[in-house]
Amino acid sequence: MPSAARTAALTAVAFALGMFVVTSGGIYALPLVSDDTGPTVIEVTALERLDAGCRDDVATYASSRSGPNGTHARTSFVETGARDAALSAWAERTSPVGADYSTFRVNVESDRAGPANESCEVGVQYRLEYRTSGGTDDGLVADASGYSVTHVENGAYEGCSSTGSGRYADVGCPRSPGERPPRTWANATV
Repeated sequence: MPSAARTAALTAVAFALGMFVVTSGGIYALPLVSDDTGPTVIEVTALERLDAGCRDDVATYASSRSGPNGTHARTSFVETGARDAALSAWAERTSPVGADYSTFRVNVESDRAGPANESCEVGVQYRLEYRTSGGTDDGLVADASGYSVTHVENGAYEGCSSTGSGRYADVGCPRSPGERPPRTWANATV
């Protein structure tokens, strides 16, 4: 029968080894344990002009939603200065690949093709759809992960959506105007 001192020493060594495996990231080599990361890819899948005209007439609602398989949709109004302004949209990753908390930016830009209207704020009501994919899935023992998508219209911050788990559960998006970036840049990282 092992002595109490030997049992205590083995327990201390096992505890120290376990702590090393957990803190060094070695735990993720174990089966069913996930080194969960946020999505790695974002792509715009659709951009639709819903209406154009004065803000008070056409911007009757705005919405955003997240669906299954990383699908997202956003309906909004962008000031363009002209009814027939062309719209374009693109998305980009702004955090390193493999980050536990991924950050993305979705841009909507307008290209005004005529003189500005001085009687009202003219723009386009649009619906944008995009999809996130990639990353690693949760195992039985999940790791903290998440992502945020910053929405930018004509270079200006227009909103954000986010989701997270573990230590990223409350990361969220800027809530007050003082927390919001006046402009966003492609090399921004979290």
